[in-house]
Amino acid sequence: MKILLISCGDVATEAGLRFAALGHEVTGWRRNSSKLPAPLHGQDVDLQGDEPWPRIDPETRIAVLTPVPASRDVPGYERAYLQVADKLVAALKEQAPQLERIIYVSSSAVSGGDHGDWVDESTPSEPNRETSVVLARTEQALLDSGLPVTVLRASGIYGPGRNHLITQVRNGTARLPFGSHWTNRIHRDDLARAIVHVAELGDLAEQLYLVTDNEPAQLEDIFTFLAGELDLPVPPAATEPAARRAADRRIDNSKLLSTGFTLAFPGYREGYRSVLAGESSRHP
Repeated sequence: MKILLISCGDVATEAGLRFAALGHEVTGWRRNSSKLPAPLHGQDVDLQGDEPWPRIDPETRIAVLTPVPASRDVPGYERAYLQVADKLVAALKEQAPQLERIIYVSSSAVSGGDHGDWVDESTPSEPNRETSVVLARTEQALLDSGLPVTVLRASGIYGPGRNHLITQVRNGTARLPFGSHWTNRIHRDDLARAIVHVAELGDLAEQLYLVTDNEPAQLEDIFTFLAGELDLPVPPAATEPAARRAADRRIDNSKLLSTGFTLAFPGYREGYRSVLAGESSRHP
């Protein structure tokens, strides 16, 4: 089966290697495709540039869209997500008659919920930032395209090279949050595995899955755990609420698990221990 990875960064590369290990032919589009490891076939494509994209192989069955914004503002998100998605839909309709599914990796930032609420696929979307609104618009544009689409809303991605919380504990800038702060995570490898799993579901794949591990956790507990693993003092407590905080919610992954998907890293302890042990590496 031929698979196209659009905006082939770390997560898509990991998924591509897993597709290739199953015997599929994988092509990755990115600005500098020389960074892609064998056996992935790379093509240099500036998705947001003025140059026309290469033609898509007509035998392509699966397209995976994992955008990365060039800038963290609304125009940057619109270019990387919404405009690329619109252009991709048009290209696939014209050039990929055997397409079986588009898999779009979105973000749980689109979801509603706060104050410790449990959130699942039935929870109404309620993006709380302007950039998250763009993600929601991209989801809808793809779902309205008439093509077979599955949206994977990923929670906070961590893993090799994604060491934000570890760095805060190590450099002494971590603070135990003021009040409740539920967080949700997915290890990079498990997100890549979820992409492959959904592709293999075929016609059984639904339009939306929340991709997160089994254990929503208070940020205080994660900082305390990491401090213990690093043999460092537990960070001090913050004295006031954060000026800008993420939604305080818990994400339910039972719909994805009901399809037979299992997690290699079911909770933050297993995942962060793997990261600290250097068991895998980030793809350039």
